[in-house]
Amino acid sequence: MGRAFASAPKKPDRSVVFLAVTAEERGLLGSEYYGAKPLYPLARTVAVINMDALGPEGPARNFSTSGSAASQLQDLLVEQAKGFDLAYAPDPHPEAGYFFRSDHFSFAKRGVPALSFASGNDWVEGGLAAGEASSKAYTAERYHQPADEWRADWSFTGMAHDLPLLYRVGETLANSKRWPEWGAASEFRATREASRSERR
Repeated sequence: MGRAFASAPKKPDRSVVFLAVTAEERGLLGSEYYGAKPLYPLARTVAVINMDALGPEGPARNFSTSGSAASQLQDLLVEQAKGFDLAYAPDPHPEAGYFFRSDHFSFAKRGVPALSFASGNDWVEGGLAAGEASSKAYTAERYHQPADEWRADWSFTGMAHDLPLLYRVGETLANSKRWPEWGAASEFRATREASRSERR
């Protein structure tokens, strides 16, 4: 005879929102609009994972994030990556200021823990030499230019390789009561701390 349970453990009341914003090159207009008029309060937005820098070529042995803003969100990403045999490599070009020029910044400056994931440059086929050469060519020939468009020779195997990691991080946060925090020295920490009472 089966046994009935009075109640199942209640899952956290969290929704997952996917945004496809536009006009980044015009001053992050799409993400700024959502940041100003969010569907859910930003004080109760757990985290933002920007995935617009996934590599359409082959898989890499590592990954990176834009900038060096410390947060428990990034710590979680780095820790989960170990289970996918992916090593974390700090932003190879912090001088370019990509952290402040990408859509996740519209959330970070409002206090929401946010990061921008970038597929790695240590390619399984070709190593660092191939990854860096591809990055330099993209920046010089296509980045924020009309030539930055879909190409028939992309394999997308790199994206397929990285997405399970990002899914795992999102799933972990969605099914827990964790509220990642910014690092102690982060310029975004005070803004997030100001809304702490709304997350109780």
